Amino acid sequence: MENGISVYAGLGYKQKENINLIKFAAKVGMKRLFTSTHIPESNADGENFFNEFAEIITAAATNDFEIILDVNPDNIEEFNVSGLTLRLDDGFSVEEIVELSKTSKIQLNASTVTNEFLTILLNLNANFSNISALHNFYPHVQTGLDTYFFINQNKMLHDFGINVGAFVPTFEGKKRAPLFEGLPTLEDCRNFSTDLSVRFLTALGADFIIIGDGLPTEEEIIAVASAKENEVVISAKLLTDDLTSIELLKNTFTRRPDISKSVIRAVEGRKFLKQIGGNIEPENFSVERNFGDITIDNKNFGRYAGEIQIVENILPADERVNVVARIIDEEIFLADYIKPNQKFSFRFI
Repeated sequence: MENGISVYAGLGYKQKENINLIKFAAKVGMKRLFTSTHIPESNADGENFFNEFAEIITAAATNDFEIILDVNPDNIEEFNVSGLTLRLDDGFSVEEIVELSKTSKIQLNASTVTNEFLTILLNLNANFSNISALHNFYPHVQTGLDTYFFINQNKMLHDFGINVGAFVPTFEGKKRAPLFEGLPTLEDCRNFSTDLSVRFLTALGADFIIIGDGLPTEEEIIAVASAKENEVVISAKLLTDDLTSIELLKNTFTRRPDISKSVIRAVEGRKFLKQIGGNIEPENFSVERNFGDITIDNKNFGRYAGEIQIVENILPADERVNVVARIIDEEIFLADYIKPNQKFSFRFI
């Protein structure tokens, strides 16, 4: 995933902090930098703003970032936008967007765009190879997007072949002025750790993710930079010391396309067990299985030995099934977003 950071001029961040943020983000593999030209709280009409802004753009270009510039029709002419990706705020006409798509990379507002609008762009021969989309962030607490609305917007944009990005807030770093409530796209993410937020957005189909706040911690930057595309990564606690089981669980799995009533079934468990070349001996099989338990079929299940499942119901104990791990309570909800044919993996804490 080509994820990114946000860097702002005129908002009280020290310019040295901004430049160091850019350098560190580049070092850990970030590819995008978001900035804005129209933040009411900034001293946007002062010379200091434009000096800081120019320095930020230069540092981003030097470190090979794709620079995403949030612009509106009133100020686009004030800036040299050549070579930048233009995130178009409200106010641009359909005709203006079509023309911009022919000469520049542009990003639509993923939070407000409609199917009808995209159809018009298509009919007017907009250059869709230059078009992506980026959701809003929401400084005002309780105004962030609803999760299912977000999913539906992403699906609509994907149906038109448009990649979609979204914002996550900092949790441990410095939240942006003036409200200091974080800058999430999803309201559900406002009080999540940045790490959990990025894994949640990935599960919901975001193609790239940007930290909205301007001074996250290094750990948060690393978490976003290392996000795995199209893979749901869930934290869990091991309940086994068996080395074969632990080795098996380190893999990335794919959910079967046929949805079972009570469990999420991995396609590859039995195949991976053959590659490892071991046996799954019976252990920890006398306990009731609960939602969030991770199980491996043991050798008593015959040809199913090695099958990995995530339990989504209350199931009785089975001497053929070992309970080998459990998803932590705070992340059990992520299992609901493992779609058919989607990759998933565990990280053990």
